[in-house]
Amino acid sequence: MRITRFFRSIVASLFVLLTVSLSAQTFRGGIAGTVLDSTGAVVPHAKITLLGQDTGLTRGTESTGDGTYSFQDLPLGKYSITISAPGFSETKITDVETRPGEVYALSPKLSVATNNLVVEVNAADVAIDTVSSTNTSVVNSRAVANIPLNGRDFTQLIKITPGVNGAGSINGARTNQNNWQIDGVDNNDIFHNSQGSNQGGVSGVAGVTLPIEAIDQFSVQSQGNAEVGRNGGGAVNMVVKSGTNLFHGSAYYYLRNEYFAAKSQMLGDAVRKPKIRNNQFGGSLGGPIKRDKLFFFVNYERQKYIIGASGAATEPTDQWVNQATALLNKHNVPVNPTFVNVLQTLWPRGNKPGAATVGNYVDPRPQSGYSDNSVGKIDWNINSKQTLSVRAFIGTGRQLGLSDPPIWEYYQVAPTHVHNYAVTHNWMLTDHLSNQALIGVNYFGQTFNDNVHNQNIPALGFNTGVTNPSLYGAPNIKITGFDNVGPTPPLGRQDYTGHVTDTATLVWGKHQFRFGGEFRRNYMNLLYQRSVRGSYAFDGTSSATQATSTACGSCTPYTTEGDANTRALADFLAGYAANGSIVRGVLQRDVFVNQWDIFAQDQYQVSPALTLNYGVRWDYSGPVYSTNGTFSNFNPNAASGFSIVGQDIDTLYPRRYTNVAPRFGFSSKVSNKLVVRGTYGLFFDLPNLNGFFDNRPGNNAAVGVQANNIGASPVFTASKTTAFTIATGVDPLPSAATSAFGVATVSKDFKNAYLQNYNLNLEYQLSRNTVAQVGYVGSVGRHLFNVRDINQAQPSATPSASVCTSNPVTCTSFQQSSRPYFSKFPLFTAINQFESSGGSNYSSLQASVRTSNFHNLTAQASYTYGHALDNVSGTRNFAPQNSLNLPAEYGTADFDIKHTFNGYVVYSIPEFSSRLKALSSGWEVNSFMTFFSGSALTPKAGSNRSGTGENQDRATLVGDPYNTNRTVTAATSATANKTVQWLSASAFTLPALGTFSPTTRGTVRGPGFGTVDASVVKNTTLHENVRLQLRAEMFNIFNRLNLAKPSVSNPTSSNFGKSTTTVGDALGAPGLGSGEPFNMQFAAKIVF
Repeated sequence: MRITRFFRSIVASLFVLLTVSLSAQTFRGGIAGTVLDSTGAVVPHAKITLLGQDTGLTRGTESTGDGTYSFQDLPLGKYSITISAPGFSETKITDVETRPGEVYALSPKLSVATNNLVVEVNAADVAIDTVSSTNTSVVNSRAVANIPLNGRDFTQLIKITPGVNGAGSINGARTNQNNWQIDGVDNNDIFHNSQGSNQGGVSGVAGVTLPIEAIDQFSVQSQGNAEVGRNGGGAVNMVVKSGTNLFHGSAYYYLRNEYFAAKSQMLGDAVRKPKIRNNQFGGSLGGPIKRDKLFFFVNYERQKYIIGASGAATEPTDQWVNQATALLNKHNVPVNPTFVNVLQTLWPRGNKPGAATVGNYVDPRPQSGYSDNSVGKIDWNINSKQTLSVRAFIGTGRQLGLSDPPIWEYYQVAPTHVHNYAVTHNWMLTDHLSNQALIGVNYFGQTFNDNVHNQNIPALGFNTGVTNPSLYGAPNIKITGFDNVGPTPPLGRQDYTGHVTDTATLVWGKHQFRFGGEFRRNYMNLLYQRSVRGSYAFDGTSSATQATSTACGSCTPYTTEGDANTRALADFLAGYAANGSIVRGVLQRDVFVNQWDIFAQDQYQVSPALTLNYGVRWDYSGPVYSTNGTFSNFNPNAASGFSIVGQDIDTLYPRRYTNVAPRFGFSSKVSNKLVVRGTYGLFFDLPNLNGFFDNRPGNNAAVGVQANNIGASPVFTASKTTAFTIATGVDPLPSAATSAFGVATVSKDFKNAYLQNYNLNLEYQLSRNTVAQVGYVGSVGRHLFNVRDINQAQPSATPSASVCTSNPVTCTSFQQSSRPYFSKFPLFTAINQFESSGGSNYSSLQASVRTSNFHNLTAQASYTYGHALDNVSGTRNFAPQNSLNLPAEYGTADFDIKHTFNGYVVYSIPEFSSRLKALSSGWEVNSFMTFFSGSALTPKAGSNRSGTGENQDRATLVGDPYNTNRTVTAATSATANKTVQWLSASAFTLPALGTFSPTTRGTVRGPGFGTVDASVVKNTTLHENVRLQLRAEMFNIFNRLNLAKPSVSNPTSSNFGKSTTTVGDALGAPGLGSGEPFNMQFAAKIVF
């Protein structure tokens, strides 16, 4: 029903928007320029005809009185341009290739007519852009098809763009400030504000993949004109292939096996190389349905992978149970049959023979995953004025990943579903007026749970209060010394985005106007229901109070007898809990956000050597609304302390109608080979919704504005912090809040974040095929989304000391009593306010060189030297050390990486012997390389040193933080991971109790990263246009050790400063992630 209402709203919006012109950044290409004669004078009213060389698409126009012309929003491909004018020879230019987000600058010079001669010219393979002022980086179709990508994951292609660092930040923006699109359609998961397709699930492996085989070109546009919006970082666009007049397709199989891999340098000497297997297979087909008119393209791909899991667990086996039962019998404590049933239901039996020992269970079942991904596209050349394109991408996957404990039943499972649909209509209304209309829908659904989560625990007699079958599963039960169960509660979301987009282009003299806008609705079914199954701890200490109660009769305590594991298990079998808690209330919400934008842009060719680009954009991003349940904000003037949206206030935060973003740029052609360009623009940003609804920075405030203890259905944590007995069939935890609780709220002054982006660069054409670029790129961020506790306690060396008042006598801790709102709201603890007080600054030097088809070589290399600073690097789970002193947080951004070098090479080896043609021809070598320096790290104190309870205290730097000996060191156990001591713990101290550390954020750097991937390809012709392609792809060919970030959580810990694994393993993709130890992948393809 909710989905039906959503699509009705999209359709209704479409009819409203058909009356105006609307837009977003283009995913297509263009060709524009000025028709000149041999002296450089303009040629007005020349007839210009465009022909798609592969599709027969035709367009016609006439140059203006100033000689200018433009073909905008063209499907990607190669075109021929024919220009004719009275008194001049007809000129034909072929192989003019369009690239996404770019306009090919083509200003032909006509020669005086001579005997009906037709002048034919082949376009340059790489041409400098003399009119645009945007920064656009494109990976063309040849490179997309041949660059060796680990896991065949297109998101790695973003690294090729100058300004993109190893953390995924573009020009100093946060990593979730990028706008991902497929054929111009939103491909964002608004919960994280990250890409929908190819987003990881329980691991660093993509849950669903847009197949590389389906991608024609890949582009990243930053520092854009007024057409670019939604986010301030960059617009990342994948353009799906189309059919042509020739049938083309492929069938392929990619295979990876640990047999060809190197063992990780960080694994213990006694640990065998784990199983790592990845298989991707599928096929594609494209061609004409009706020549020159109607085309199709389809692709299907399946991915299956296995990652070996290892690690011993400790389970309560019969031997352990017998020991615990004997202990209970000795002290006359009865065994509760309910907990015997719970034990047998939730824990596996040990599979290592012997007595009651630790490490008695090893689960041999691996981590695994699969996805099925399909793409279909239809392109219709309706006539010489109109085209229509319809495209669908559907991906479905399921991942099963290692969790804590390493037990298959409690591996984390994450099914993922992604649907993305596009309908694009292009219409050339007149010679100088064209329009592109687009309707797009994106669906992203992903949930998380324990692998086995159908256990009805109340039916066993343990009444956890859970009655909804969708919430069944194991509570989080921790028995000291044994592996816990129920680590993953039901989590996830389903979000839908529908948008209607339209762009009009008008060529008027020396002006090229583009204007339009967009309506977008984001709808999300929020399913993050943390702690709704409850959490219970059994530590072996509860018999001190429970076994001496009158209800137990002749029981006696056993808190000092036997070993700790046996005592804890005895407590569990008796039903003696040390503490417990559960979240009561309904956390599920259906939420939506509406966004509008309009823009106007003019590209004014002042002279053949100077082009100005200027425009303005208006962005409106409305407040978040709920269609079921309520939101609430903290209100110090209300008796309850809350204002409920829809009852006391209209919206969660104010509507902002003044988000006006000016853009300006210029492009100056200093010579035929040198262009200088610069831009300035203000870019507003769409906030990620997880900041409002699932934010856990560590101070125990409510996780979101839907989780406050107010309203008809309050959400609160019911808990007992001292020992209690759980009786069969009786819910042991309170049904109402009985203690202090945290609050979540949104600032009344909440604003949309914005970035001011600016750059100045030079582009030089080194040769017909090669272009180099160098420049300065910078940005300033304001009103960035952040979290701050506005009820933070005062620092204290003794925060738990009692503070008492008289009349009546009440006592509470200093920490609680020192909170600013304690006098009026004594039960309110942390009040996390979601606000827009963040700021950032970025400066960089960026350089790149690219070549295309230079003696069969296509390549690009880019280098960035940059520095990003801010006072907060994210929203979700981020908080300052001292919420009352935000300026003290200003420092190096968490995602800052100073040096980044990326590049790729695609090279076809010429035939090297005419005698052995079958063996000496068809060879290709390709490479993809990434190097970057270490990212910033902020060492933490690991404890509440300030006494505020925020748990964000930093360690204090007092010496050289880097360890001089960074060699790999074996652990005491041959089965444990090896370590590298990256940081020196002696360089850090804990701040004095009751104080904050003076050390700012980002004071140290983690390990750098470097990998060179390569492939060798052999093409063999089987029959005319059918060839067999065999590929051997090698990842991290030099087997460089790419360490994960070291532990920086507590300088007094023995693990501080140590890195114990590789970066891919830390991200949940051991052996499959980028930069993992050397591995090989083999593939066979039939291509036609």
